[in-house]
Amino acid sequence: SLAGESGSALDHQIIYGRARVGGVRVYDASTGGNNDFLHRIMAFAGHEIESYDQIYLNDEVVTIDGSGNVTSPARYNGFVRIKRYFGTTTQTADADLVSETSGLPVSEGRWTTAHRLQGIAYLYVRFKYGQDAFPNGVPAVSATIKGKKVYNPDTATTAWSDNPALCLRDYLSSAYGLAQPDNRIEDTSVTTAADICDELVNGSKRYTCNGSFVTSSAPNQVVSDLLTSMGGLFWYSQGKWRMKAAAYVTP
Repeated sequence: SLAGESGSALDHQIIYGRARVGGVRVYDASTGGNNDFLHRIMAFAGHEIESYDQIYLNDEVVTIDGSGNVTSPARYNGFVRIKRYFGTTTQTADADLVSETSGLPVSEGRWTTAHRLQGIAYLYVRFKYGQDAFPNGVPAVSATIKGKKVYNPDTATTAWSDNPALCLRDYLSSAYGLAQPDNRIEDTSVTTAADICDELVNGSKRYTCNGSFVTSSAPNQVVSDLLTSMGGLFWYSQGKWRMKAAAYVTP
C-alpha cells in the first residue's frame, strides 16, 4: 500500500479484488482569506476501478451526500467534502477544484481543466479549518475499493472480479506485469482454473484474490502472491503460459 507517501512521481498501486488501501498524496493547496481550505488529492490506483465501497477518515467510515459533503460522523458535517474519481480514460478535471484554485499562481497549485488525471483513481478531499472537527490535525484518508476490471477469456468480457486466475491472467498480459500477448497465454487453462476458483464450498467461492501491490514490486513476488490465493501452479510450455488452481483430481 502507498499509505502515508506523497509525491508526484511515485509507483502506481494496482488493486485486485476488494481491499482497504491507503493512497498517495499527490496534491495539496490552500485557499481562503486565512487559508481556511485545504485541497488534497489522494491517488489510490493507476487504473480504472469498479467502486469505492467505503471511505475512511482515520478509522471512521464516513457518509457522503450527493454533492460530496460528509454528513457523518456529525463533527465533519460542513468541514469535509469528498469527490470520487474512478480512473476512467475520459474523466475530466474537477470543476470545483478548478474554480476554487483559479486565483492561485501556478507555482502555488492552481488546478486547471488540463489536470484530468485520466487512468488514475483518486479522491479529491477539501478540508475546512475547524478546531473541533480536527482536534488531532488533518485525518488520514483510506478506502475500501473494488479494484481493477479484468478480462475473462471464457465470456470475452472485461469486468470486476476477485477470481485469482483472471487476476493472474491480467497481470500476465499487462504492461506493468509480464506484458505477454494473448497468443502466448493458454486460455483453456485459465478458464479451467477460473471455474475451480468459482466453485462453491460451504456457500463461498473456493478461492478469491483481494489485495494490492505497487508497480515496482518484483514480478516473481507478485506472481507468487497471486498463485498463493488459489494454491496454484504457473508454468511456460510449448510456447504458452499455463496455470492451474488447486483442486482434488481422481487418481
